[in-house]
Amino acid sequence: MVSPDPVSTLRLPHYSNRMPTLLLNIGNTNTQLAVLGDSGKLGEVQTVPTAELAEHPCLAQLASLPGLAASVVPKARQALMERYPSLRFLAVADVPFVDFSPVDTSTLGADRIANLAAAADRGGPLIVLDCGTAITTEVLDAGNRFCGGAILPGRRLLRQALHDHTAQLPLVPLGTTEPPALGTNTAEAILAGTDAAVLGAVAHLLDASRQAIAAPACPVLAVGGDAAYFARHLPEVRLGPPDFTLQGLRAVLRHGRSS
Repeated sequence: MVSPDPVSTLRLPHYSNRMPTLLLNIGNTNTQLAVLGDSGKLGEVQTVPTAELAEHPCLAQLASLPGLAASVVPKARQALMERYPSLRFLAVADVPFVDFSPVDTSTLGADRIANLAAAADRGGPLIVLDCGTAITTEVLDAGNRFCGGAILPGRRLLRQALHDHTAQLPLVPLGTTEPPALGTNTAEAILAGTDAAVLGAVAHLLDASRQAIAAPACPVLAVGGDAAYFARHLPEVRLGPPDFTLQGLRAVLRHGRSS
């Protein structure tokens, strides 16, 4: 997840206070799109496979609207840059209301930047647990400083790795329940080694992160496609809105317009 180059980053003055803007959260598997209206409200969120994004008819709106995207997929970003010159890509410099000084931002993914913008808009301390193909944490302290976080494989990616790199282990589908630690067959053992184990890993990271910022009661918001699983099985985790990353893009535009 490499930070966008400065040449194509957002030019905030380009966005009129009254001009609707197309917002895109381009993930490894899926992309969310919504129009930010001139009232400041997000429209209906559409979800499309990222592999089909460049050819998707919804992007025809970019012919008449400016756009702002958070992308972690370089191939998709390059294709969109070539076709839609009105589309800008989020970078750290576009979020001056977050203090990034404690971290190296040179490889910080745009999805995490947008999550931090949404978190700071609510006010820290706050931990964002983004549950997608990869699971990430973004830890924001009470002063809206980004203190760092973690990246680990998501549940589907763990299963896929076992299946792809062994001769006989099956690809076990995702479920909604927490498995027992003692699987009595191969599929149950894979569930124990992926789902139960990743729940334990996330619980440890959240506890250690709270200690690191001296905020033992710091709230945790789970977002992303697999967020409901973690909110269901980890009592310290609250389910965040499904458009949380898009809300971060909206916050960037709102802060830019008011500055």
